[in-house]
Amino acid sequence: MALSAEKFAADASVGYFDGQRERFAQAIINGDGESAEQVTDELVAAQQALGDIYLKVITPALESVGELWCRAEISIGEEKLATQIVIGQMDRLRAHFTPSVRPVLYRVMVACIEGDQHFIGARMTADLCGERGWNVDFLGSDVPNHALVEMVHRRHPQVLALSLTMAQGVEHVGWLVGELEKSAPEVRVIIGGRALGENSSLGNLSQRCEIAKDIITGVASIGRLLRADRPKSVLKEYQMVLAHRVRDLRTKRGWTQEHLADLAKVTRACVIAVEGGKQNVSMDILVRMANALEVAPETLLSVEG
Repeated sequence: MALSAEKFAADASVGYFDGQRERFAQAIINGDGESAEQVTDELVAAQQALGDIYLKVITPALESVGELWCRAEISIGEEKLATQIVIGQMDRLRAHFTPSVRPVLYRVMVACIEGDQHFIGARMTADLCGERGWNVDFLGSDVPNHALVEMVHRRHPQVLALSLTMAQGVEHVGWLVGELEKSAPEVRVIIGGRALGENSSLGNLSQRCEIAKDIITGVASIGRLLRADRPKSVLKEYQMVLAHRVRDLRTKRGWTQEHLADLAKVTRACVIAVEGGKQNVSMDILVRMANALEVAPETLLSVEG
């Protein structure tokens, strides 16, 4: 039976990621940072999504390292070196995928609960949020309860995403959710992590916060919570949204500012001001820019990541 075009493409994609995952896993197991970098560079050049790179290549590769360590086939030093290589590659990918200019409409805070040292899943979540143009405060591993509550009060995120990889952290999660219900009830809380599938005592929390089964559904839930709690519109924030959209679309097309100005029939100074978030744009200029970039005008003002 002949494969359909869709099935063939899906099978080819699976095979592609299998190969890249095996290469990446072997590289980090061998402590070979250059080979790991080559794999991630190829994935970026192939225009693979950051979520696919994280979940189809890096995560399973790290799981392979963990399994080898558990079977005593590699040392703790080799496991730590592999982890550091992964962190370095994630830093490079974050720089590539995260917009240089982001709107300030939305803020997400991501943290590992007190006592939890496993932060890579949380870092991936933060990176995927940043890729969507949301402002992200990543607090890292083992954040003390009171320090986390203090940061919520200082930074005012709309959503707090908590990573729970160890079952003993459930008590901390319960305290945090209860405390924030009293002191910051406007903040939405979402919990994700490996320990969720291991602990039935989280059931009573599911009515007080969101539970994410994996990183992708977690980021999707964060987006839904942000849209449900959209703050008031502020002119400067939309100017920054417009700045990012215009610059991103222009650079993806390989255009100079002069070329965009010619197509939009505006001055180069106007393009510079728009991309700097300094121009209070008239409807005429907005439509000219949209037509030149071949997108709908509303696309240039969309706050969605």
